[in-house]
Amino acid sequence: MGRVSGRDRHSALLKRGIRIRNGSIEMIYLYEKTNIPCLAFAIPKSVGTAVQRNKIRRQYREIFTKIVKSDPRKVAQGNYLVKVHSTHSENSKNETVLTKILNELYEYNKKQK
Repeated sequence: MGRVSGRDRHSALLKRGIRIRNGSIEMIYLYEKTNIPCLAFAIPKSVGTAVQRNKIRRQYREIFTKIVKSDPRKVAQGNYLVKVHSTHSENSKNETVLTKILNELYEYNKKQK
């Protein structure tokens, strides 16, 4: 799993990306030719301490990697930004929400082709 790096990539992602929100999770996607999907996170301090935010980041990265490995066709090339808007909940629920968001994004990309 790659990482979104550089100010230009982050700003392009925020300005031109496709936004999908489900509950307290929002995902922004922007197509870019990459070998592997690149992932970034935006988790505000209101969510918790640095330790809690880092734990959330690790959990979402693990969930995202698991989804990519299980069905790589469902996750398009490009940059992804996961925004967490409120406190963290159960890991199993997060996996379900992230899967739903990626399925919506997959359907959206299918329609665009």
